[in-house]
Amino acid sequence: MVSEYGVLKLHSSRQKHTKAMSAIPSKTKQRNIMSAFVTKGVMSKNKVVTATEIKLAGFLVEHNIAFQTADHMSDLINGILEDFGVEHKIAMKRTKATAVITEVIGESEKSSLDKKLKTEKFSVMPDESTDVSTHKASCIIVRYYDVEENKIVSKFWDLCKIFSSDDEKTAEEDGCNVMMGGNNSVASRLKKNLPGMFVMKCVCHSAHLCASESCKQLPRRCEDLAREIYSFFKNSSKRQFRLQQFQEFVSASPHKILHPSQTRWLSLVVVVDRLLEQWDALKLFFTDCWLNERLVSTELIFNSLNDPFMQLYYLFLSWILPKFTNFNKLFQSEKVVITCLNEKVREMYKDILLCILDRDYVNKTELSTIDIERQEKWLKDDQIYLGIRVMNKITQPEFRRQIPATKEFFHRCRHFLVTSAKEIKKRYNLDDPILSKIDCIEPTNAVACNYRNKVPTLQPLLILVPRIVKPDDIQMMQAIDDEWRSFPNILDKIDLSLNTDEFWGIIKKQFENYKTLTQFTLNLLCLPHSSADCERAFIHS
Repeated sequence: MVSEYGVLKLHSSRQKHTKAMSAIPSKTKQRNIMSAFVTKGVMSKNKVVTATEIKLAGFLVEHNIAFQTADHMSDLINGILEDFGVEHKIAMKRTKATAVITEVIGESEKSSLDKKLKTEKFSVMPDESTDVSTHKASCIIVRYYDVEENKIVSKFWDLCKIFSSDDEKTAEEDGCNVMMGGNNSVASRLKKNLPGMFVMKCVCHSAHLCASESCKQLPRRCEDLAREIYSFFKNSSKRQFRLQQFQEFVSASPHKILHPSQTRWLSLVVVVDRLLEQWDALKLFFTDCWLNERLVSTELIFNSLNDPFMQLYYLFLSWILPKFTNFNKLFQSEKVVITCLNEKVREMYKDILLCILDRDYVNKTELSTIDIERQEKWLKDDQIYLGIRVMNKITQPEFRRQIPATKEFFHRCRHFLVTSAKEIKKRYNLDDPILSKIDCIEPTNAVACNYRNKVPTLQPLLILVPRIVKPDDIQMMQAIDDEWRSFPNILDKIDLSLNTDEFWGIIKKQFENYKTLTQFTLNLLCLPHSSADCERAFIHS
């Protein structure tokens, strides 16, 4: 058959062609002509199987599923495929899944991340942890602006063993002083080799240390009570059932007693709130136990629950600890919150000072210069603020009659607050040169006329970050400052409710005139403030 138009048209009207076309269902999609020349051989099947195995390995990682699951998952999937008549066989057990994740997915992701970091400014966040086999490892996270995601992201880079296999006593990266100390530490060595580097301790860990040190000022029996009550109920369903009866009697919620953490004092706040919620039910329960059974294990609990000052300490903790936990929740966020760090630290510090010091002295004195030990500025016992519930309770007759115990209570609470303030001042620089100025790039501040009058130029901030803008690059500094001074002209074109990094990312994409400024602000937002991302990496590893 000659391939001419007339011949083809004539062929289409022939009976043989018409019959063949009628046999094809009307909804069948016509095949591409090239598909007739492609044969799906062994190689294409292997590629399909390989791609499937990589996807399954990625699924295990994404959902934090144990690699041992692969031993049974491949058999399950193969069985399902056989039911549908599919011949493909997946051969991926635990060992292969581990190799695929580390050598294929991991290396591919690291290679992709390596290319991005070669073109973007980034910060490094290390944190160490000890697993169940006592092998210490340091997780390294990098933080940078991702153009594709249009936000600041924190990505896993590597997991390094701290101790070498040859000599575990020669490690040079273990311990807080060795990591962050002023002399011969990892931080000091990096500063020496990289002048102008910004170093920041984890603010969340620092807040935990502040709370832990402050709690030492309270009687040890406060913590002991929480642990003793939990231990009394944890292995006895009979005791838990009996407690439910007392909960019903006093109309308390049928909640279980929570376990206080061994290492995190800030986790105690939920335990404290639960014990206060169940206080009346617990008091009746252990009174019954003590009167009927006289168990030694219940003596401490019985005495503590019937001590009115013990409940008073718990009411105080229920009020003060959330100040630290709320601070931690904010700065454990994956969002960019470094722009408000200095403000939040100063707010928490001032809030604590106002509870124990003369208000005029606090308000009229620069926070960083306030002398906490200046006792003539201390408030009297009846003027200290310890929360509404404590102040309501302390006025009851049972407390007025016990003058020595009341004085001890105020003394311990005062020193709790004094220690909190001292620890905050010791661990945070309230006048940090960078953190005290970085709030200017908050969207609402960046476009506010009143704020811009206070910050007409970024020059004081530019000279503080030589790793972002070189000190001798006056031309770059001038370009950034010129764009900053004209920036409020686009006030009506940007949503100010966006996250800070997303706000500047949109400006970078939509406004060419502010490209230099946005690059500077996004690099600035890469500065780290906590090791929460490292902690999350350990959780999912």
